[in-house]
Amino acid sequence: MATIQVRVETTRRYQRIENFGASGAWSIDPIGREWNDANKNAVADLLFSREKGIGLSLWRFNIGAGGALTDQLWDPWRGAEVFKASEKDDYDWSKHAGQQWFLRAARKRGVERFLACVYSPPVWMTKNGHAHCDKQSGSTNLKPGYEERFARFLADVLAHFAREGLRFHYISPVNEPNWEWEGGQEGCRYNNDDLKRVIHALHAEIRARRLGTEIVMPEAGELVALLDDEYYRRWARTEDPKAAYTHGNRSKGWGMYGQYIRELLGEADIRRKLTNRISAHSYWTDTGMRNLRDLRRTVRENIDRYAPGAQFWQTEYCVMEHHRDLGMDTALRVARVIHYDLTVANASAWHWWLALSPYDYKDGLIYTDYRRTGEQNVLPSKTLWTLGNFSRFIRPGASRVHVEPSEVEENLLISAYTQRISPQFVCVVVNLGAEQSALQLQTDRKMETLTPHITSSQHDLARQPAVPAGSEMVIPPRSVVTLTAG
Repeated sequence: MATIQVRVETTRRYQRIENFGASGAWSIDPIGREWNDANKNAVADLLFSREKGIGLSLWRFNIGAGGALTDQLWDPWRGAEVFKASEKDDYDWSKHAGQQWFLRAARKRGVERFLACVYSPPVWMTKNGHAHCDKQSGSTNLKPGYEERFARFLADVLAHFAREGLRFHYISPVNEPNWEWEGGQEGCRYNNDDLKRVIHALHAEIRARRLGTEIVMPEAGELVALLDDEYYRRWARTEDPKAAYTHGNRSKGWGMYGQYIRELLGEADIRRKLTNRISAHSYWTDTGMRNLRDLRRTVRENIDRYAPGAQFWQTEYCVMEHHRDLGMDTALRVARVIHYDLTVANASAWHWWLALSPYDYKDGLIYTDYRRTGEQNVLPSKTLWTLGNFSRFIRPGASRVHVEPSEVEENLLISAYTQRISPQFVCVVVNLGAEQSALQLQTDRKMETLTPHITSSQHDLARQPAVPAGSEMVIPPRSVVTLTAG
């Protein structure tokens, strides 16, 4: 087994890392309301603690649209409460009690950033009175002229929690606006003009109230929806001048959907109101180098055309397959997605979908059978610990630095980071292969030792004895290893 020489240049810096996060969505609320304290705290420790869990640095809170009040969904857990049940009602801040428990549990355990999101406007602001669209909703289900009222509602929520000492640093007012969202769960489509009206109204309301909350948009449902048609054709390897991304709503006659980089970052006023940031979801991109590497490279090039160095946030991901997997197969697929999002798309933030899932689906960090059996069981997955190989150690403000090589035969993936807090140096190595690998790190920074933390079929982010820096290190097969120093 030949030793792989890896050169790390800490003076060559790339993007600044903002956070690693996950969503409570709708599944965390009944857990927070109905479980006993011991089991709730066990879940919170796994998600938020840097000693007992993966140390997430951002937590996503679902404001809710009131689908639980009006909609007969295939899954009642996918219809949320809402703080204001009608236009005439007062706010009821006791709603989302389970979510609020986890919000406070996250802060207590040192989570640095919070993001409030909503998947549909409140039901009393929608054309059809539901938290999802129908075929008569047109380009969006938000009532005409309701952008300012929607903005006031969101700002009221932000202001309330700020008074409670729970400040939201970010607000995401739409989710996957390129999909139809005609039932199944809370959701709302918006064409590009709809999006811009929401951005203008929300930014003005936040600024008027001096809330200091930043807008995260558009949470595109897939990476290709971000691309200009020109860049889409380049990635698709077609010379057909009419070829364009048409998935989702774009061909429905409701206006323009997609091309979000051009439409949002390409307009100076919108770019300023979005704090030079754009967001999307990495679904369906975990197979083949055309998706894993080429698509992310194209996304980055398209962003830099309009706003060089602008932040790209990957704000929702899971593996879109049935049958939960607590083992390393799914964990390694996820590790590969995280690696390429960070090293090729230069993602500044990376968020998982359901922090806790009751489903037989590859969508959870932690699983429970509570919805089916009533049992308050807690089932951590290897995907949880694999995300922890990044989130526990790479903290807000870290910088990704140059690594050569960053991948070896597509089986060994390597990235490195520096930060002012401990640990000051972090290197994450993903070994997708069935054989162990040996590597030797050479760095331009003096380090005495490196401490490995291993996730594998035998280990859950397990700390190992420190080894001399510069010595040969063995990376076990099918594992994720984080090396820390300082």
